[in-house]
Amino acid sequence: MIRKQYYDFKYGDFVENHFATCMKDRSNSVTKSNRHENMHKHIDFYINDKGVDVKGGRHLDTIWLELTNVQGRDGWLKGKADYICFYIHELESFCIYNRIDLLNLIGGVTETTTSKKDYWKIYTRSKWGRKDQIVKVSYDDIKHLEIQRIYYPDASKSAYEFNTYESNTL
Repeated sequence: MIRKQYYDFKYGDFVENHFATCMKDRSNSVTKSNRHENMHKHIDFYINDKGVDVKGGRHLDTIWLELTNVQGRDGWLKGKADYICFYIHELESFCIYNRIDLLNLIGGVTETTTSKKDYWKIYTRSKWGRKDQIVKVSYDDIKHLEIQRIYYPDASKSAYEFNTYESNTL
């Protein structure tokens, strides 16, 4: 499990770096947030002075929206970012949303579950001592809220694995 968490963390950094490059290539002003902003405000970058939280590793059938994190603090959906950017593998694209729109979309969800299979319910791991509360949705559930999609295959998992393999074999 620790290996998967490390892989997910490193892939998240990879996606964030590619997002910053993508934004710079499109002539946007890009400033990386400081540690406090990243951890407490859930902002990875400021793009043209707007806060963006970047999420890698999403799929068309599974996008988790975090209300409360594992420590019991406000999750990224309740953070201070203006926008949430998901990298969705099947689309090989950055998909950008207003954070408030996503929060409002699931604002009426009250039913809880401990099954990862359930959509549109607050998934909790409280029986395992975790305090997170997340809601599983699909891309089809949120695509009407998408404000921009940027095709960018260089941030895909296959590109990450190729680059990781190449750097580990030289």
